[in-house]
Amino acid sequence: MRNLTIELKKCKRTGILEVLPIIGLLGALYAFANFTVRKDVLLNLPLPPMDVLLTQLYGMIMVLNMFGIIVATTLTYNIEFQGSAIKKMYMLPFKTSSIFKNKFYILFVLLAVCIVLQNGALCIIGNIFLPSGTFDLLTLVKYTGYCFVSTLPVLAFMLLLSSRCENIWFTLGIGVAGFFSGMAMSLSDIAIFLINPFVLMMKPAVASTASIDMKVLILGFVETIIFFMVGWYLGKIKHYE
Repeated sequence: MRNLTIELKKCKRTGILEVLPIIGLLGALYAFANFTVRKDVLLNLPLPPMDVLLTQLYGMIMVLNMFGIIVATTLTYNIEFQGSAIKKMYMLPFKTSSIFKNKFYILFVLLAVCIVLQNGALCIIGNIFLPSGTFDLLTLVKYTGYCFVSTLPVLAFMLLLSSRCENIWFTLGIGVAGFFSGMAMSLSDIAIFLINPFVLMMKPAVASTASIDMKVLILGFVETIIFFMVGWYLGKIKHYE
């Protein structure tokens, strides 16, 4: 708990605690503005109203979330590398292996807040604009959980990358490259492309229905656990030089 408190103070000092909630608010505002302006066009699409609500707005929200994650994960380790601060911690009664774990926990909660804000906006939009009797809260809750799980591998992967790369521009570059690779691969049905965490995150955005893809859901859990365990284990056994 003490180490977690220290991480929270560091995140607060660098402004990281605000990044993902702000992205959540921007995504919510985008959803409101987009649906308000295009509601007639969207509701005339040959799709069930709930599919329109959940799939036609998520694309831009997903892009906002992805770049928010890239920025937040990159900045959260940048403070550790300034002035070789993380190397000096080896001289203190402090478990450096807990840094990665606690940073992940903090970003996990912030991402959850971000997605709840965005899908809370979808809930309000559904109640206001969808035809009477077509809004299904349970479907929205399931889709929210699905999108959250599909997003976690990118969070864990980018945090792992940030924890091992001292050059902030290298980490940002890989994040941007991951975005473009996800764009290129997500429309394909080739199963091996799902190994790419950015493809997993984009899958709900390119789907035409709000149905849950179990392959994406399972791989989301598996990849998140793998990236988290690798990051934690490297922090435990491999010292920064």
